[in-house]
Amino acid sequence: MKDMLANAILNYLECPPHAPSLRYLNRLINSCIRKVPWESVSRIVKRHTTINTRECPRRPEEFWWNAIQYGFGGTCFESSLAFYTLLMQLGYEGYLTVNDMGTSHACHAAIVILQSGEKYLVDITIPVHAAIHFDRQRVTRRRTAFQDYTIRPVRENAYEVERSPHPNRNAFTLIDIPVGLPEYHTIVENDYTDTGYFLKSVVMVKVIENKTYRFFSDHKPYRLESFSRAGKDETFLPSSRVAQSLARIFQMPQDKIADALSSVEERPGTGDVGNELQPLPLEPNPE
Repeated sequence: MKDMLANAILNYLECPPHAPSLRYLNRLINSCIRKVPWESVSRIVKRHTTINTRECPRRPEEFWWNAIQYGFGGTCFESSLAFYTLLMQLGYEGYLTVNDMGTSHACHAAIVILQSGEKYLVDITIPVHAAIHFDRQRVTRRRTAFQDYTIRPVRENAYEVERSPHPNRNAFTLIDIPVGLPEYHTIVENDYTDTGYFLKSVVMVKVIENKTYRFFSDHKPYRLESFSRAGKDETFLPSSRVAQSLARIFQMPQDKIADALSSVEERPGTGDVGNELQPLPLEPNPE
């Protein structure tokens, strides 16, 4: 990642450059989960406008330019890689992990950051609202404004990540084994094949002010859910204006949201929507 892009990202996140520290890491997390949504719109559009799946993955440069220009984010594999790349550029040390959720294996990415000889879980996709210290010898806990987190060692290199209040207390199982970049890039590429995650559902999650908002196209009728310590709220969205409403709330392009919704609704259960979608704009030339 070039310095020019890193500076543009920090400007977008409203985080002036600072030496690596735990406090600054939490500031970056806090801003990222408010600026960069967890969303499948961008990957659905990319998949259905790209013939060769090997050309689908949005590498960190493309990911961040899409975020800065159009408000896009991504799902866990691409988002974690993009945030990890930024952290490494800023001087942090750490590695990527690929983790389990319930009975699903190797389905969720997260980052481990090494700071002052300790390990911290960083996950801007679920999202986990702060860097959470974990230890193989004991249970660790962390309270944030949104949720309380517990990381519980269960076996060698494996930890249950729990959250409350939440109807599904277990978030995922952290597999604390570094995944090298060549292997990780292959995982990202494979996630665009027919067995990839969230290519057939439009999902959008973003922290806005003091709530986490979520839209999931599989839930009918369409609704916007919001979550806070006070509980859960739902607002039903008219189908005729759902893309317009989501664009306003999530600050993403209405036409891309409409295209992604159209692709998953018109041909459910297929991986081929032809070329009716318009491709994502190319990132600006960093030169």
